[in-house]
Amino acid sequence: MTVSLDTLRYFVPYAELLASVMGVVYFYKYKNTPLKCFLYLLWYITFTEFFAGYASETGVLIFYTDNNGNHYTVWFYNVLNFITFNTLYYIYFKSLKTIKFKKWIKIFALVYIGMYILNWLFIQDFILENSEIPNIISSIFLTITILFYFIELLKSDKIVVFHKLLLFWISIGLLLFYTGTIPFSLKLNGYMLITGIHKLFSIVYILAIIMYSIFTFGFIWSKKE
Repeated sequence: MTVSLDTLRYFVPYAELLASVMGVVYFYKYKNTPLKCFLYLLWYITFTEFFAGYASETGVLIFYTDNNGNHYTVWFYNVLNFITFNTLYYIYFKSLKTIKFKKWIKIFALVYIGMYILNWLFIQDFILENSEIPNIISSIFLTITILFYFIELLKSDKIVVFHKLLLFWISIGLLLFYTGTIPFSLKLNGYMLITGIHKLFSIVYILAIIMYSIFTFGFIWSKKE
C-alpha cells in the first residue's frame, strides 16, 4: 500500500508532539543538564508546525498572499531554523568538554548568525524564500559538531553505556535527518516550483518521522543523568 505525500506530511507534527510529550514525561532524567533546552526546542518546533498550518488556513500573521489565495508561511520556518540551529549549537557547546571542539562550535554559530543576517539583508526575501545558503552551511556545521560529540564519546568512559545516553540518540536522529536532507536544502525554493517534484519531499517527511521517533525512543530508553 502506497502512503500519500499528504499523509506523511500530516504525521510529522504528531511525531513531533509525541516526542515533546515523552520529553516532558522523562524530564527528570535530564533536567539538570543542557539537554533541558532540547525539550523547549521540541515544543517550539511542535507549536510552529501546528500554528503554521492554522495560519495558512486563516491568514493569521501572514505577510504575503499570492494571486491564488495561498498564504505564505515561509517566515515561520526561517525563524524556526535560526532558533533550532543556534539552540543545538548551544547544547553541544555546553555538553562537550574538549576545548578545541567548543571553540569550533562557537565559530560555527557565529558564522551561521552572520550568514543568516547577510542572507536576509542582501540575498533572499525573508517572507517569500527559504534560507537555502544558511541552512545548507549550518547543516554541514551541525554534522561536524555531532561528529565532535561521537569522537569525544569514543574517548570517554561513557562509551560503555553510550546506548543509554539521551544525547547519543538525539545525535543519531539529527545526523540522519540533516545529512539526508542536505540535497533538498540546496535548491529548495527552485524545487517548490517544479511540477511533480513534491513527491520527492516524501523522503524529507519520512526522515523527519524517523528522527522524532528516535528522539521518543531516546527519552524512554536513556538513563538518568
